[in-house]
Amino acid sequence: MRWPLVSRRVTIITFTIVACSIAIGLVLSFVTSDPAFGAYGLVLSTIVVVIFFARSSHNELRALRIAVDGISGHVQVPDEPYVPGSKLDLLRRDIQRDVSALLLLHKTVDARGAIPAPGGWAATPDTILALVTRISDTPSIDLVVECGSGTSTAWIGLALKMRGSGRLISLEHDPIYAESSRRMVEEAGLANYVDVRHAPLEDWAFPDGSMQWYASEATRDLADISLLFVDGPPGYIGVEARYPAVPALKGRLSADCIVVLDDIDRPDELATLARWQNDLPHGERWQTISATDRAVLLQRGKIEPEQLN
Repeated sequence: MRWPLVSRRVTIITFTIVACSIAIGLVLSFVTSDPAFGAYGLVLSTIVVVIFFARSSHNELRALRIAVDGISGHVQVPDEPYVPGSKLDLLRRDIQRDVSALLLLHKTVDARGAIPAPGGWAATPDTILALVTRISDTPSIDLVVECGSGTSTAWIGLALKMRGSGRLISLEHDPIYAESSRRMVEEAGLANYVDVRHAPLEDWAFPDGSMQWYASEATRDLADISLLFVDGPPGYIGVEARYPAVPALKGRLSADCIVVLDDIDRPDELATLARWQNDLPHGERWQTISATDRAVLLQRGKIEPEQLN
């Protein structure tokens, strides 16, 4: 047996009326020596209790109707059967991949506190997992340079801290965002492994013309970069805004440096990768060593003789 479906206020009022009716009836019966007053009190109490349960039945029926209407109004039979490769299927796969990557991330590093979740405008969980795994499994990755600070800054810092060695230099052109990233690094206890540098955009001269990139002053001391994560500047800066990363740091990348280019699903990033390939001497190319849902991991290598023809 379950409690009637009424509000707490209605229940309190009902039992107050019942108690008062019985009490007043008994008192009047005692004072006047007339038992009729006690009977009147019981009758009134009975009427109140009947109304109370009638209200409960009405509320239960109304709740059932609302539930049925809600179900009938929201459950829709698809016009077409579920098809692998459809937009719905691709969305399901994206969600599954993101959730799986997030679970593995938290299993790989000790992400306590207010560590921002990947995704949205930031690098996806799949890309962050690839970065963290590569850093964790490769002790030779010592200096990591990141173009554009944010969520990835914290996760890369956590990977370096867990390993107990290495340094991340994060270049950020926006002063407000740079300060926000610094606070995040401090709160996460990563100051010994991460250096967020405010690097305003300035003109750089390249053979194809001038382009804006991070201030040379912020990159002057960088040398023997083991991993370069290119996730900035943002696209609104200009066409192929991320192209300068490799030519600007030419000569500062280690021989086996891994370059990670994010948002490879966009035309500008595809064009950037093509330009990087064309910039290499004959017989060399950027080879894809792995890829995520939206990023590609590259390493410079020689082209085999049979591939030259």
